[in-house]
This record gives sequence, C-alpha cells and structure tokens, in this order.
Amino acid sequence: MSLQMIGNVLLALALIGWIGYRQMTWRPVAISTMWRMPLIMGVVGVAMLMQTASPSALTPLDLGVLVAELVISLGIGAWMGALAHFRPLSAPRPVGRNGAMATLESRTGALGLLLWVLVIAVRVGLDVLASMAGSQVAASTGAILLMLAANRAARTFVFAQRIATPPSAAVQQPGARRPVA
Repeated sequence: MSLQMIGNVLLALALIGWIGYRQMTWRPVAISTMWRMPLIMGVVGVAMLMQTASPSALTPLDLGVLVAELVISLGIGAWMGALAHFRPLSAPRPVGRNGAMATLESRTGALGLLLWVLVIAVRVGLDVLASMAGSQVAASTGAILLMLAANRAARTFVFAQRIATPPSAAVQQPGARRPVA
C-alpha cells in the first residue's frame, strides 16, 4: 500500500466522520458560509489534480471516471439537500466570521448519513475499478476532494433554492374558503 493510498484512506475517514456527524445534528443554516467548504475543497482538489497529471496527460478513462464521479456526487448532494429538514431558531444566531445570521437550522438525519455512505461506497468502487483499468488520476487525493466539493456544492445549492422559495400560497387547509377575486 502506497503512502498516497494511506493518506487518501485517512482523509476519507476523517471527512466521513466529520460530515457524518454533521448529517445527524441540527446545524444553523447560513448559505453564504455553506459555500466556503465546497469552494475550498474544489480549488484544492483541482490544484492537486494539476500536480498529479497535466491536462494533456489525462486519458479518456481518467476523464470518464472523473465525470461519472462528479455526476453521481452532484446527484446525491442534491438529493441530500432535498431531504433536509429545517426548523426555525428561537433567535437569529451569528454564523461564521462574515457576520451571516442564521434563522433556520437543518439536518438530513439517518437517510442523509446513508446517502453519505453511498457517496463514499461509489467513490471507492469507481476508484478500484478505474485503478484496475489503469487510471492514475482516479485514485488521487485531488479527485476525492473534487468529488466531495461537488456533493457539498449541490447540497448547498438545493438548500439555497428551498430557503428562497416561500411556501405555496395555493395550498389551502381543508375546508378553508377561497378568497373572492
């Protein structure tokens, strides 16, 4: 087992634990601060990918694996954002250093944690298959960070859409009278 592989395993375990914990606990929602982690992981991931292989050295297999992982990560991240539960905070709470205020908190719960495990399982499965097929880039730390960034970005995007969209005024309680136009 190479030193890079051990580093990848340790990074994955640390991120699984940290994000898994966050899936199960209520966390204040401040969209502006939620973008920070995916942005940082994405930039670092791309930088590490560039160090691993130059763009001209990427094979079609490498590109195919990266695209497949990104699409799956984006899809599961959006699913996580869609199933999240929200509840209002009793009082607005400052979040982060930029002065953002949270009025809601959210969690995805056990299903979110299962989806998170699915993201990791798909990542490991594709990594093993791609490595057996000869891909060097698929097993890189940069690819892992890029996949995680995509997942978190999709989740944050869906959160932002859900929070910005007010409940439909068309939904009425049973027996309620319709307003006269």
